[in-house]
Amino acid sequence: MKKVLVTAIGTATATAVIRELKKTGGYYIIGADINPQNQIATSLDVDEFHQFPYSTGDDYIPFALNFCKENQVDYYYAVIDKEVVNLAKNRERFMEAGTKLCVPNYKFAEKCHYKDVFGKWVAENVPQVAVRQYDSLEDAENAEYPLFIKPVEGVASTGCRKISGFDELKTSVSAEEAGKIILIQDFVSGTNVTVDCIRNSLTGQKIQIQRRELLRNSNGCGIAVEIFSNPVLEEICNTLMEKLDLNGVVNMEFFETENGYRIIEINPRFSAGTIYSCMSGVNTVLNAMKIADGEPCEFGEIAVGAHFAERYEAYRMD
Repeated sequence: MKKVLVTAIGTATATAVIRELKKTGGYYIIGADINPQNQIATSLDVDEFHQFPYSTGDDYIPFALNFCKENQVDYYYAVIDKEVVNLAKNRERFMEAGTKLCVPNYKFAEKCHYKDVFGKWVAENVPQVAVRQYDSLEDAENAEYPLFIKPVEGVASTGCRKISGFDELKTSVSAEEAGKIILIQDFVSGTNVTVDCIRNSLTGQKIQIQRRELLRNSNGCGIAVEIFSNPVLEEICNTLMEKLDLNGVVNMEFFETENGYRIIEINPRFSAGTIYSCMSGVNTVLNAMKIADGEPCEFGEIAVGAHFAERYEAYRMD
């Protein structure tokens, strides 16, 4: 039986990954998280649990490589942005250890991870969906407010907020941070739309599952969604996949506005709503494994118009 490592299993994303793997009955699943086992409900669903160090440290890749070698891990799923980028950068080292990474290619992941670099790339390559960003406080002084700030390397909407005026901006962002650590951009309002995208660069296959978020929690996760299909958005996502040369499974987020779609960001990983894509007819989890294996993807028919919602559940852990 093939061994699969899934990290950060305390997240909704990793929980969805494990659920889909477990449904096949064909894998020995090793789950890992920074928190103890009795604090992680999804640890009940894995065959083996390990408490891991933070994946953002400089010593994480050597640790993960050693773990994969010692435990003969065949496949590795990661769902934390920085972990994904670092793993993708070291893909060959994991391949040499016998472990296939179910994460997108490094060229794509690295370009999308840093929001300042990505924003400039979008402005140059797909300007119709770009949101204007400001490289310094001086650039933003005479901007039309409100503006919006967020960390260049951020997760779960942490540190993201609207700025009403220049005085507030100066007290929130230092000159040293502006445009380098903190991204400053125009404030855009609209309906949150997220698209799970798959592209197999070997076969040329690609597909996308578009969903409109009807309810959202404070971490930016859609807890009630509608599956839809818009040809304009489809063309935009296809363009982004092709121009960025995606090989793998990722998530793209947009605002749906009166003036069209504006991109929020691309997450170079599985989305928090992975379960919705799988339930709607396209198994992103198993297709990521097929891409890692160099095999053709298998796409089902998307249940356009379907509605999905999720809830919290409680479990006794001892």
